[in-house]
Amino acid sequence: MPFARMPNLVRTTSLALICGLTAFSMGLAHAQPAAATKPAPVQKKAEKTTDEAQEVVELNDQDPAVKAAFKKAQASLDDFLKVHASNDPNIDVESVRVRLSEGKVTEYVWIHPFEKDGNGYKGKTNSMPSRLKKLTIGAQVSFKRADIVDWTYFEIKARRMHGNFTTCAQLTKAPAAEVEALKKAYGLDCSKNQ
Repeated sequence: MPFARMPNLVRTTSLALICGLTAFSMGLAHAQPAAATKPAPVQKKAEKTTDEAQEVVELNDQDPAVKAAFKKAQASLDDFLKVHASNDPNIDVESVRVRLSEGKVTEYVWIHPFEKDGNGYKGKTNSMPSRLKKLTIGAQVSFKRADIVDWTYFEIKARRMHGNFTTCAQLTKAPAAEVEALKKAYGLDCSKNQ
């Protein structure tokens, strides 16, 4: 199972900060990171995680760092969509994070795989929504370009993750050791992010 291949870092106390990365890496077959140290027990409020489904961690869309991440992702979305359309065998797990709503409840969910569908897109949820009660992991959803708040992909040969701006925004509050471990494990270097 993909979750079992992930580093133990995913189960550390800063799990909430890296769930965006976790959702992405659940499907990442080509990035087998080095073993991490044994984690501390996970403490999460009102959320449970299992090896089968990783819950979405809510983004504070009023946080200036998250707002900036949304803008950065939208500004570079055309370039990402070109990479996605190229079908380059060196590119893996192209995913988008989208704004989904049920009534007045909004959540930001990773979608992988996804494809163009008329004037919009469709794809499958790659994480378990925690606030959207009608949506499950693997559910088919339709969305518009304007709903895309983040994107990411993994460059296999370079072992580098691109995009993932919202995770980078969340990592600004993470301990430096965890940020370094993510950089080493997945090639996510927020300082070099496009």
